[in-house]
Amino acid sequence: MFSNLNHVGFNITQSKLQLVEVVNESSKYCLENVDEHIFEEKFDFDLNESKIIPILQSSLNSLSNRISIKSKNISFSLALKEFQMFEIPFEKSLSKSGLEEHIAWEFSVLFPTLNASDYVIRTLRLASLEKENRILVVGLSKNTVNILSNFSQQNGFDLKSIDTSHFSSDSNIVLLENKKVLSIYLGEELFSINSYLGTELQTSKRFEMLDSNFLISSIMEFWENQNIAYDNVYLAGASEMDELKAELEAKINTSIEIINPFQFIDISETFIQNAHYVNSPSSFSSAAGICYRKL
Repeated sequence: MFSNLNHVGFNITQSKLQLVEVVNESSKYCLENVDEHIFEEKFDFDLNESKIIPILQSSLNSLSNRISIKSKNISFSLALKEFQMFEIPFEKSLSKSGLEEHIAWEFSVLFPTLNASDYVIRTLRLASLEKENRILVVGLSKNTVNILSNFSQQNGFDLKSIDTSHFSSDSNIVLLENKKVLSIYLGEELFSINSYLGTELQTSKRFEMLDSNFLISSIMEFWENQNIAYDNVYLAGASEMDELKAELEAKINTSIEIINPFQFIDISETFIQNAHYVNSPSSFSSAAGICYRKL
């Protein structure tokens, strides 16, 4: 679960930059820093790089005035809206180039104003109870990747990985071969639901964060359509989720666990248990999850 080198994870949303750092201390990995910086105005990667990097730099400077970052390895968790995601069927007989062409064609149909060549594309093979051949396609703008790479280099960091906030958060979950897991992640603009069969993703859906009624109804519709007896259900992403947890548990008649990414990790000798660590651990599940991944 934990990375084999000192590692700092940044989670970037429209309103803040969150940081979680782990270090190797006394032959074990320990939590070194948990902190966040609130942006003065709404952050968006659609801004020009000449504006984005100064915002990120100002945030890092502000954090560095309060804490000492010991890691050279850095990874980023980004808001769901920064990614283009879709599920498609595919033929197992397709060659690598054939699959790439198929993905590019599907991308052009789903996002006619965008160009697939402007995105870093990765695919995840999806598990299926019906033995269907499906993949999840995840695309992130090459411009966004270049911005984060440039920011990392300017600050002496080695960029290791970039992922969605939900997949980053799910790194806190131990997936087992014989278990079925449902994960719900609440972002600022979108929320998403991931379903796992054993250690493999089965499906991933995301929705606009309209209001609490839409949130509940969307989760319930997903639950009923899947018709899967989940062994574990997890909730993460926000600070206050007790009311949502109670309402969902009553509707699905299943217990739900709110992810606490700091529950099973030791703290370093210099770690200070601040309000973020004590009062809102689940809101740091993405920064922690991307930080804990093996490098």
